[in-house]
Amino acid sequence: MSDTLQVEKRDFTGKRRNHRLRLEGKLPGIVYGHGEEPVSVIVPADQLRATIRHGHKVVELQGAATGQALLQNVTWDTFQQHLIHVDLLRVDASERVEVEVPLLIRGEAPGEHEGGVVEHLIHHVEIETSPLAIPESLHLSLKNLHLNQTLTLADIIDMPEGAKVIGDPKTVAVTCHEPTAEVEEEAGAGAVEPEVIGRKAADDEEAKDKK
Repeated sequence: MSDTLQVEKRDFTGKRRNHRLRLEGKLPGIVYGHGEEPVSVIVPADQLRATIRHGHKVVELQGAATGQALLQNVTWDTFQQHLIHVDLLRVDASERVEVEVPLLIRGEAPGEHEGGVVEHLIHHVEIETSPLAIPESLHLSLKNLHLNQTLTLADIIDMPEGAKVIGDPKTVAVTCHEPTAEVEEEAGAGAVEPEVIGRKAADDEEAKDKK
């Protein structure tokens, strides 16, 4: 499943022109790949936002460029509020692409009732898959995770058919371990009472007077 982006050809560059474009609810982009000449395009910002909101990685291009394309890179402003630019990589169903997707956890670990603490170590995973099978996210199930046990990338429960993890699938992604003991320093432990200047001399004088 993919969304459609209606793109127009863009024959200009420059920050000022692109800023004006964004004020009109559009943004600059580029379509490239498959040995074809790159095409500078104008993309409707609302259509791209909808695609991102739906979690889709592949779009159907219409207009100045056609076919399917992967959202290779989406650039936001510093505060992640406004879209700035988009790179679109041409793809087809017969090829494989490498993408990074969120890695989430599901359920409750029995190890938490055994006194353990669940720690989620890896939040994104890079996979190789068909562009038409790119998932919105992948998941690890905690239902069989006991105290002092781990889950690795090989334990992902919803990997698309034919997809594979890039890197070592034995990489630990989630652990359930005993809480780390916090050593609290006792207030005043080992503290030495500061010597008051003149006290020793005064004590010596008092001792002499009593003799």
